Amino acid sequence: MQNIVAPLVLLTVVIVGLVAAACEQDERISCPGGLEPYAEFNYYFGLRQGDGAEVSAEEWTSFLAEQVTPSFPEGLTVYDAQGQWLDTEADRLYREGTKVLNILVPADRAAEAKQSLDEIADTYVETFDQQVVFKTSRESCAGL
Repeated sequence: MQNIVAPLVLLTVVIVGLVAAACEQDERISCPGGLEPYAEFNYYFGLRQGDGAEVSAEEWTSFLAEQVTPSFPEGLTVYDAQGQWLDTEADRLYREGTKVLNILVPADRAAEAKQSLDEIADTYVETFDQQVVFKTSRESCAGL
């Protein structure tokens, strides 16, 4: 009986893995006619530096031109937002201007784009004394 158990366990693991892989492929987004699967990333860049100074419009424009655009020359979107969070230890509400960077890339380039965006976010954190750049991503459909 013991001689049968190990092969059965191995076979079960292989079957579960194959089913999981098939399900993962079936979960890919299905796009209507004329649209293709894309990955959409939103990165939120706070404009208040660690010392309280604001990242100026010129500093942001320069950062965008030098750090972001070279990695995404096919296009990007930036829009202004207002962020806030509560520091529960100090019981203080913080508000700050934010630049939201929106990037759409074909789904097969998602991992490469995320790596580039993470490097850009790390550079921003270091350059402008930030704690973090907030990030979101989702599957989307897009087309021209």
